[in-house]
Amino acid sequence: MGHHIRAVVGEREAVLALSRGWVEAQVVELPQDFALLFLTDGLWEQIEEAFPGPEGPDCQVLVAWDGAVSRFLREGSRDHPLGYIETDYFGGHGTQAAVLLEGGEVVLGPVEGEGTINRVLRALGVVSQAGKDEFDTLGLGSYRHMEPF
Repeated sequence: MGHHIRAVVGEREAVLALSRGWVEAQVVELPQDFALLFLTDGLWEQIEEAFPGPEGPDCQVLVAWDGAVSRFLREGSRDHPLGYIETDYFGGHGTQAAVLLEGGEVVLGPVEGEGTINRVLRALGVVSQAGKDEFDTLGLGSYRHMEPF
């Protein structure tokens, strides 16, 4: 089974605020008062239209980390930190990557590799439960694909 998501994660109120006004926004509430906003193709297209400008630097580790998404998340992280995560796994093989934004700036990443998402989740304040990492504590393994969200 695969795991393929592109999403913004942060404290629930911050993610809800970020999602307001976006027709394609699909927010999932998570434990510990966190939430996830899937960067579906529809939302990505809306962001591209709303945040025009230069493409931004070529990013080899994140599929959707372009100029428009970067500008959207920099603006959204001015008051509350946000993480942007991507996974691409199938049959136990693949990769994960993430960015941490705070105060309108990238403070970590883009970074790729095992444990990258957990590092960003810890920085956001996720506290892992006994026997689980931060990813599993939030139940992110249950969201293997963005559709039908």
